Amino acid sequence: MLAYLHVKNIALIKELEIDFDKGLNILTGETGAGKSIVLGSINYVLGAKLKKDFIRSGAKEAIVECVFDISKNHYDEQNIKGLFIKYGISEDENGIIVSRKTTLNGRSVFRINGEVVRLEVITALASLLIDIHSQHEHQSLLSSSRQLDLLDRFAGESMNDLLRKYYSKYKEYNILTSSINIDLMDDEKRRREIAFLKFEMNEIKEASLEINEDIILQTKFDKLSHSKTILQELSNLNNTLYNGADLSHIVSSSLGELKKLNQFDIDLNTIVESLLQLEDLLGTLNRDVVSYIENIEDFEEEVYFVEKRLDLINQLKLKYGDTIDEIYNYLEEKETEHEQLVDFEKTLIETKENIKQIKNELLNISNDIYQLRIEKANKLKNLIEESLSDLNLENSKFNIKITKENEFLSKGMNKVNFMISTNKGEELKPLKEVASGGELSRIMLAIKSILASVDGVDTLVFDEIDTGISGQTAQKVAVKMAELSTERQLICITHLPQITAMANQHYLIQKDIIKNKTITSMRLLKEQESIEEVARMLSGAVTSKAILDSAKEMKQFAKTISKN
Repeated sequence: MLAYLHVKNIALIKELEIDFDKGLNILTGETGAGKSIVLGSINYVLGAKLKKDFIRSGAKEAIVECVFDISKNHYDEQNIKGLFIKYGISEDENGIIVSRKTTLNGRSVFRINGEVVRLEVITALASLLIDIHSQHEHQSLLSSSRQLDLLDRFAGESMNDLLRKYYSKYKEYNILTSSINIDLMDDEKRRREIAFLKFEMNEIKEASLEINEDIILQTKFDKLSHSKTILQELSNLNNTLYNGADLSHIVSSSLGELKKLNQFDIDLNTIVESLLQLEDLLGTLNRDVVSYIENIEDFEEEVYFVEKRLDLINQLKLKYGDTIDEIYNYLEEKETEHEQLVDFEKTLIETKENIKQIKNELLNISNDIYQLRIEKANKLKNLIEESLSDLNLENSKFNIKITKENEFLSKGMNKVNFMISTNKGEELKPLKEVASGGELSRIMLAIKSILASVDGVDTLVFDEIDTGISGQTAQKVAVKMAELSTERQLICITHLPQITAMANQHYLIQKDIIKNKTITSMRLLKEQESIEEVARMLSGAVTSKAILDSAKEMKQFAKTISKN
């Protein structure tokens, strides 16, 4: 059950802390006091979207915290433990602590037992802990899909198993039927597609790319691109050495003359030796420069080849991927597509066979789902009729119409329609054509009371279930809620004194002005205070002794009903 609620900086609430208990917890207050804010806070901590003005004016953040006591056996303990294990959430001896904090920039942080979790984890856990019924859900009851969901919930785990099995096949069936559209394209289009794929594959294959080739070539290109500068410098050197004065000729002539004169002056030996070395060095330099210049054209050819190869690789990158790895991945994908198109007949036959097999499996599962729905619909129908009788609709006839569709839907091949006649002698008609607001409230309460016996949810929240009812009908609704609260915790916002009198715990929500600011508060009423609040609901602003006595009688009557 929901044992504790802490709300801070939500709308008109500055801060409140409430301890709830088992049984029937009633919330009352004047119109506009903030009853919807309390319910909104519970919805908010369990993942509901946040309205712009939800954070209290002047506050930097809003916080809501709930503590659930799961010591009772009504909870789906196995699924809760499975959820904790899946998301690495630790158990807490105090129960399950769920919190949400939202800052002004709209960022929310969800926690379960102190662990930060994503929204989908909160939503999954909430579905196992609490069932919140608002006025909006009255209208949702008119939807065929909602009626189907309610019937399937009543059918329980057997239905869940069948639906899981069905949906797995249903997804597979849709994927295959979508893929066959490619196989069924006309021959001309298929031939064009094959030709285009072949062109792309050949373009990549003919390039014979090597992994990292682009990186290696770019490095080489950077080096080779300077060969023109080298050629210019060597040409200048060559002109200096061999044009004009011809340095080599001058050295050779001088060496010849000095050799002749050496016999006359032995000190010339040192100069002759130096000239010999210079002559040898100039010869070597001459050969090296000439050789390099002769071969420099090979460098230019290599630069041209590298540049052309890099251009080709870059063109392929523009078409097929940012790297050579990606280009080859693209090639693999196109080879697979090409193979499928070329092997069209074979692929088509295999796909059709798979579709046929899955279709047969879906038909079999759909039939099992249909049979289970028929069986459970008869049981649910009888229970709803009994429950409606308890709610002052004793002349009502109820039926659940299940039709077979000729297509696969996400939850089988059936559509469900709740049929009702609220007056004796009238034929059954779809619920959306017959029921008034008050009748819808009672029908939903009847269904909720029945589903509570099969759901693993211990806490039911009702927001103004009393819409459109009064008098004797209100009394019967009050008795039904008291009856339901013996097995489940009920939290109910109401305007009816008959329902309020049944409260095991009665909370008053009121609005006060403190230091020029409006503040909503909530507190548990004592027995006498509860009687006074029931009296106010009976008479309005002025309560006489007679009204107070009537309120006291209603409370006493409620206690008698509860004992019985």
